[in-house]
Amino acid sequence: MEKTFNVYMVPRTPIVKGASAVTGFTVRRHKLYLHHRPVQTKTHRDCLMSFLAFLRALDRPLLAGHNIKRFDCPILARVLEEFQLNEEFKLLVSGFLDTLILSKDLLRNTGIKSFKQENLVKELLKKSYPAHNALEDVKALQDLYSALRPTPAQITSHLFTLDHMESHMSLQPLVEGKAISKTTAQKLARLGFNFEKMKRSHLQNPSEGLRQFLEPLKQELKNSMFTKTVDKICDFFKIEQ
Repeated sequence: MEKTFNVYMVPRTPIVKGASAVTGFTVRRHKLYLHHRPVQTKTHRDCLMSFLAFLRALDRPLLAGHNIKRFDCPILARVLEEFQLNEEFKLLVSGFLDTLILSKDLLRNTGIKSFKQENLVKELLKKSYPAHNALEDVKALQDLYSALRPTPAQITSHLFTLDHMESHMSLQPLVEGKAISKTTAQKLARLGFNFEKMKRSHLQNPSEGLRQFLEPLKQELKNSMFTKTVDKICDFFKIEQ
C-alpha cells in the first residue's frame, strides 16, 4: 500500500498574489484557503512531528525533490534547528537527492532546454499533471525518477545530507563577506567544514591553524587558489575579532 504524507500549515510570511494565482492558496485572518475553501492546518511543530512519525515508519529513505538543494532543504534545515529536531531527523533519513541537478547531469547533450519538472515529465513521460499540487508533484517525480534510471554511482555522486546543508548555511557569512565564493562554500560543506570549526582552528593557531585544518580542500583547488582562499578567510576572522 502506498504511503503518502500531506499536511498544511499557515505560512509565516504573506503569500504574494502571483503565488496565490499559481497555487490557489490564500490566507485570511490566519486561516489557510485552497481555491477559496478553508483547509485544516497544523502548527509548524506539529507538522514536523507528523513528518518525523511518517519517516519513522520507513527504512531511512532517501528524500528526492526537484530543486530542493537551493530552495526546500535550507528552509527545512532552519525549521528543524528551530524546533531542535535536526538530530532526530538525521537518524531517520539517508540523505537528499535533488532531481534537478541529477537530470541536468544525466540528460546533458540531449537537446532538452528546460529542466523544470513539468517540462521533463512532458518530454520524457509524454504526459502532463496538475502542477503545484504537492501529492501530484511527488507522484509525477516518482515516475520521472524511474524514467531517469540513475545508477547507484550517479545517485551517490549527487547525494547530500542535512549535515551538509547545515555546514553550507553556516558558511554564508564568509560568502557574504566575499572571503569565499559560493562554489568554494559548496566544496567546504561537502568536506564537512563549518564556520565555527574553521574559526576555532584560526583562533587556536592564527599563523597556520586554518591552513592545516583546511588541508583536504587542496584536492579541490589549485595550490595558488587554496593559499588565496585561506588568506581571505584568515583576514575575515581577523576583522571579526
